[in-house]
Amino acid sequence: MKKFKWVILSKALVLLLVAICLTACKSNLIEVAPVVLEKSPARGELRNFSMGFSAIPKNNSDQAYLRSYDFAANYGEALLIRSAPFWHEFLSENAPSAEYTERILAQKHALKSRDLNLIYVLDVFDPLDRAVLFDMPSEHYGLPLTSKKIKEALTREVIFIINNLHPEIFVLGNEINMTFEQDADSYFQFVEVYKEIYDIIKGVSPHTKMITSFQYEELLGNIPWRTGHVPRWELVDDFSGRNDLLGITTYPSFAIDFVRKLESDYYLQMREHSDLPIAFISAAYSSGKSREGYNISTPIEQRRYLSKLLTDADVLNTKLIIWAIVEDGSLYNYPNSDLIRTMGLLDAQGIPKAAWSVWVEELARPKLNLMSGVDDVKRHPD
Repeated sequence: MKKFKWVILSKALVLLLVAICLTACKSNLIEVAPVVLEKSPARGELRNFSMGFSAIPKNNSDQAYLRSYDFAANYGEALLIRSAPFWHEFLSENAPSAEYTERILAQKHALKSRDLNLIYVLDVFDPLDRAVLFDMPSEHYGLPLTSKKIKEALTREVIFIINNLHPEIFVLGNEINMTFEQDADSYFQFVEVYKEIYDIIKGVSPHTKMITSFQYEELLGNIPWRTGHVPRWELVDDFSGRNDLLGITTYPSFAIDFVRKLESDYYLQMREHSDLPIAFISAAYSSGKSREGYNISTPIEQRRYLSKLLTDADVLNTKLIIWAIVEDGSLYNYPNSDLIRTMGLLDAQGIPKAAWSVWVEELARPKLNLMSGVDDVKRHPD
């Protein structure tokens, strides 16, 4: 029974990764005016980090997708868009197509009209199989990432996105330590290609913060359904000098039912292993029970977790916190979505949970600029 429980947990984590990526890839946006709430004066001490959400819609419509943009603009400063590479676009001699360009420009307009800072994640490896390049066309399947054709296509896409969407942070490769655990050869190929692309990007857009990201529970060796191991902080060192921030995803409720069981230095220990500023590019904690009894969390536990995350973020040199899911039920048509859909800060009817007041209170603090440290004049709603 215990083994079956961990299989369900594993499926839940993969579901979260796939659902976030596939819903966030939607980019053929219709023109809809942004819905902007009235702002109120900032209060409290300065906050060093930006706050925001992933672009995950409640249903598969343009209006729902743009509503996720509106929500991020009204209750944060940043929006995270996660996508698989559009290999077919950039492996073509006529890349990219007019249709793809129009989609990117539609995203650009939607972001600019809402004054959102963009965090763009290009997830190179398939979340279902971290040894396989994500969504590779069949005619190129099996080519290694280090092959000239694949590497050049990936480089062209990165440059195109940065030149057109101007993200504050560009994340190349998501939760890359999970690739290491599954296929070390693919991981080391990625390290080689990442370093080459990083150097190119710094020549093209030196102010863009470019990073890769690590799955924190896996980095610590704390995922119950996988083989345990000692913390692998040495993987962070593989990107030394070419990682502008330490990018982290973290979902501790998959493994820990009560926040009090999290060690006091659960996140603070990062300072012992890296001097880089921290970017929590995806964080979440469940607020309810799931079938098979794998999770017994409550809205109060979710609130406790968010309070701890924000408190630790103040102590750490944190620059970004993205909450993975705004509203329960956003994973509207994915199998097994009941395993993770209580991670929203709002319930399925859009009613705030206990953690919501913690988020809003933190958001009300005046914010320093995401990267420069210059005081930001944005004001946020109560």
